[in-house]
Amino acid sequence: MRKPIDTLSRQEELAFQVTSVDEVAETLRDDALARTKEKLNEHDGSLISLFTRRDFFESFKYELTVQVAELLAASDRNVQAVYTFDADANPDAEAGEELPPDPTLRLMLVVSTPSAALQAYVDSLDRALVSSLKTLPSPLFKQRELILDVSLLTGQDIEQRRGYAKLLTSIFAPALKVWEREEEWPD
Repeated sequence: MRKPIDTLSRQEELAFQVTSVDEVAETLRDDALARTKEKLNEHDGSLISLFTRRDFFESFKYELTVQVAELLAASDRNVQAVYTFDADANPDAEAGEELPPDPTLRLMLVVSTPSAALQAYVDSLDRALVSSLKTLPSPLFKQRELILDVSLLTGQDIEQRRGYAKLLTSIFAPALKVWEREEEWPD
């Protein structure tokens, strides 16, 4: 015989409410801004002037990448590690030729098993982030249709060095690990 489920108190009900992906995107954006300002010791500057600085923009992009990586890993236990890379990195380029900043967050998720659910979540998060980032005073975000470029990689992809998995062992333009799941020890 089953035990009846007790009704939750109002406070417990509030604790179990689901947060919308739009709210999550705004939180990620705001946390990345706060971390960037703290890291660069920029507490008083206006966002308009800060986003004209390349160092601020690149630091914000990295902090947002870390925030997204942590969120995706917390949302799906199949995510084992998260890497980022710069698609425009060219080690043979002549010094002094700087390309305009690219706001795209490029992530490679090493997963034990790829899933349609994870990909759907990434797509939903991407739409919410695009909307949230368009509110920032930077022309780099205004015309964006997407902000996340996420590739799911399996152990087999890595072993066979298939597609983006080649970047994990690249000598000239290696991917940067931004998050890794800690090993869980059996009891």
